[in-house]
Amino acid sequence: MTEKEERMKVKLIGTAIAIVAIGMALYELLNCYVFMVSTIQHRMVFLGFSLILIFLTAISDSKKYPAILLYIFLALLTFSTICYLWVNLDRLLFRMSFAGTIDIIVGFLILALVFIACYLSFGITLPIITTCLLVYGLFSSYLGGPDLSIRELITTVDLTFGSYDLWGKILIVAANVIFLFVFFGAMLQGLGVTDFFLEIGYIMGKRTRSGPALAAVLSSALTGMTVGQASPNVALTGAFTIPLMKRAGYKNEVAASIEAAASGGGQIMPPIMGAGAFVMADLLSVPYLKIMAMSLFPALLYFFSIAVYVHLQALRGNVTKIDQQVDLRKIILFGPLFTIPLLVIISLMYLGYPPMIGAFWGTIVLLILSMVRKETRPRIKMILNGCIKGSKLGAQIGIACATLGPIIALMTKTGLGLQIGFSVERWSGGNIYLALVIMMFAIILLGLEVPTVAAYLIAAIVAIPAIVKLGIAPEKAHMFAFYFGAFSGLTPPVGMAAIVASNIADSNYFKTAMLSVGAASTAFLVPYVFAFNGDLLLLSGTTIYSFLVTLSATAAGLIMVQVGVVGYSFHRLKFTERCLAFLSGITFLAFASQGLYVFLLIAIASGSLISIKSYRTTKICF
Repeated sequence: MTEKEERMKVKLIGTAIAIVAIGMALYELLNCYVFMVSTIQHRMVFLGFSLILIFLTAISDSKKYPAILLYIFLALLTFSTICYLWVNLDRLLFRMSFAGTIDIIVGFLILALVFIACYLSFGITLPIITTCLLVYGLFSSYLGGPDLSIRELITTVDLTFGSYDLWGKILIVAANVIFLFVFFGAMLQGLGVTDFFLEIGYIMGKRTRSGPALAAVLSSALTGMTVGQASPNVALTGAFTIPLMKRAGYKNEVAASIEAAASGGGQIMPPIMGAGAFVMADLLSVPYLKIMAMSLFPALLYFFSIAVYVHLQALRGNVTKIDQQVDLRKIILFGPLFTIPLLVIISLMYLGYPPMIGAFWGTIVLLILSMVRKETRPRIKMILNGCIKGSKLGAQIGIACATLGPIIALMTKTGLGLQIGFSVERWSGGNIYLALVIMMFAIILLGLEVPTVAAYLIAAIVAIPAIVKLGIAPEKAHMFAFYFGAFSGLTPPVGMAAIVASNIADSNYFKTAMLSVGAASTAFLVPYVFAFNGDLLLLSGTTIYSFLVTLSATAAGLIMVQVGVVGYSFHRLKFTERCLAFLSGITFLAFASQGLYVFLLIAIASGSLISIKSYRTTKICF
């Protein structure tokens, strides 16, 4: 392809992407109040927009004619198949058990298009998992399952238009809720509001040796409130915080790992969390506001743990302070553009309005406020870029949710979900602690290659029922799975947050990923607290006293475990002192989880031994 042809392609495809992305955004916003089509047709429109937008993006990224022609064909095929299903919808609904040959072919094509789009967005793993389940469905009769023909299989996974297939509940959540919140977060980025988070982080981190790293933690936490994804969080904040940490004396890998670990918590930080949180609200049949409340303190404890880690690392490494200039003008200008729309969203959900209405008015208020002052008034290009970015991210999540639909359908139809659930119960021998550990490792392994929402949802189908049967409340079990699913961005071999951070820092990816897991590992103990004690999740029956005791004990436990991990408490610790720190931390967490005062006495005694010795021998300097 010549340079002239390349420029022409970029211009034409860029225009097409803009038209489709803006059309998708306007349609989704209008659908909040103007119901232009039926519920099923709405899902068709959303999936059609998502597929076409992803194929157009693939054309934009391609350099060779065969690939370009292939993606053009796939975009046209998407339009044709969606039109066919639209025209024949009534017939398919009333005669779903008698789908014709053409219907089956179209159903197969829709599946193939979704799998290809998922591969382009997230890699090969999730399509392979779903394909393996389709093959299992065909041969499940030989393994004690139902006897399914190809016709029955295709009908089950994408021609019933029910609650548990490609067009089911998960796609509804993506189309009605997730897209709008992702779009809101992208508009915040497009309008430059995220600069406000960095300045707040710089203020909080100015006065300590760990200032640059603390700035990364705080700005990542604030950005996570609106982004809900790890990789964009790293890209936004890491471009500023990683060079700052390197200037302060942090090694490249350490600086990148701190940013990746801090950004990983963005998916569990309300109000705009990872896509799995919206799915969780639907699965538990509770308002999203309750999911936000349940997530708040586990998320804060996660960032607290990372902050303790980076501060101890700075003291241990004798990192120098950097007096980063804070732009107060940005805080004054952009602060209201962040806080007011956020308050609007939370207030509307508190008043009982659906999350989609909250996201709609949050976006409208954001745009109106940005126009009030000349300094914050965006150019048309900024609005369009935010719109395009939001639609692209929403389309990718929509495709992931569509790919998960057949998994749910097949797990239910073949009984495989129940079989795996029984296996978890059998492997654990009925021991709830071992069952939780098995589920944790299963989710982390799934998270190595699939999106967070996929890792969480697969766990929700196959493992959570077994955990609930062993005595864990559904809210605790779902939050446990979601918490671990959210950190797939850190774990090698494919930790996207670590990849982005290592690129910014020019560091070794594998070392960065391993260090980021190490920084976040202590926070992985938090789910084992709320799995047995619902006070951290603010569940019913929580009193102010019990909540404060649990929160304090958990925070103390995280501090002591991080002291053991880093090996520093006012001075470098010996091996025996680190063991005492671990003992103190684990027993603090055991007390928070079980409420047994013997654990508290052990924790205080072992922690006191370290503190007294450190205080006597070392000059304390923060």
